Amino acid sequence: MQGVFITIEGVEGSGKSTQLLRLSEHLRRLGLPVVVSKEPGGTALGRELRRLLLERHDSGETWCSEAELLLFYADRAQHLETVIRPSLAGGKVILVDRFEDSTRAYQGASGVAEATLDRLSELVLRGLRPNLTVLLDMDPEVSLQRVEVRNLALGGEFAETRFDEAELDFHRRVRNRFLVIAQNHPNRVALVPARDPVDQVETAIWVRVAPLLRSAGFGVD
Repeated sequence: MQGVFITIEGVEGSGKSTQLLRLSEHLRRLGLPVVVSKEPGGTALGRELRRLLLERHDSGETWCSEAELLLFYADRAQHLETVIRPSLAGGKVILVDRFEDSTRAYQGASGVAEATLDRLSELVLRGLRPNLTVLLDMDPEVSLQRVEVRNLALGGEFAETRFDEAELDFHRRVRNRFLVIAQNHPNRVALVPARDPVDQVETAIWVRVAPLLRSAGFGVD
């Protein structure tokens, strides 16, 4: 049986981690073979790259957008080779927190040309796309308030705040790019309002996930 590839996307603070956890727990209760991963950081190399990409750095040097982009794709290449493709070949359901759409949204919002994104995507993904992408949509003004509360709760040792601290206009551009992706790929991307109650969001996600799993041959009621 070929596996199923599901990604969860959205702006900062949209509830991806919560919904990924709930979905993975639901699938495990059903006895399905589940692999949970994330980008960046789904491999040993990825964890090193995640620290570089998401933590604040005090070098005083401004990264050019293309350098940042290549680090994300280095993470993705290793992740695909060692986690995603083997999981799919092994008939697993793999859930990934952020994937290609985040690169399109965030690095595109940083000014990377679409042609550059297209070339790297073709080189690294080699045609692989998620079977389903859940896009948790939320106004950045609200989502960033959530982020502030979360970061305060995590305390001073939490350092993955480099994108959190970007200006509001950047986060608006990111959201708009996500929405364009959803509009252009309606068969793959499920747009779910993330301001709804957590249980309601979980139900909305399951409505899209369950038929996909059934069509792939997994026993889902």
